[in-house]
Amino acid sequence: MKVLVDNKEIRIDGELAEEIRKRSGENVYLCYQCRKCASGCPNRQFMESTPTELMRYIQLGMTEEAMKKDTVWYCLSCQTCTARCPQGIDIAHVVDMIRIIVQEKGIKADTKNERLFNWLWMTILHFTGRMYEVALTGALNTFTGKPFKDLKLGMKMISRG
Repeated sequence: MKVLVDNKEIRIDGELAEEIRKRSGENVYLCYQCRKCASGCPNRQFMESTPTELMRYIQLGMTEEAMKKDTVWYCLSCQTCTARCPQGIDIAHVVDMIRIIVQEKGIKADTKNERLFNWLWMTILHFTGRMYEVALTGALNTFTGKPFKDLKLGMKMISRG
């Protein structure tokens, strides 16, 4: 299907949306852009685009934007977006599917340390069953070669309780 956007004809490719539907059972076309997912997202401030925009990218077949933005790597998988969705779309599961597809296809995302952050987050959760922010921050700083980056701030926080 082709649509006119800013006087340019754009082809809408539903291949990614269909792959997500087959693998997860989630129909991204049910999203009507109410923005409840974005307004509840606790990590939204760090993302290039909101969960709402991610859903629109998938709907419009903008595969590259959906897969290369850092949104999928900054998602905490906290299920807030899923709980807030009036259409019952499991948005966190859609994000998980995109992560899997990106890794299967070997696509290099336009990210800095988001993949590392996500891997550390999931590893800590896997082994401890909960999130320890100090361990996450320490591990992230160590793996990025800046082990003392947040030391001053950390000491200030500890001193204030």
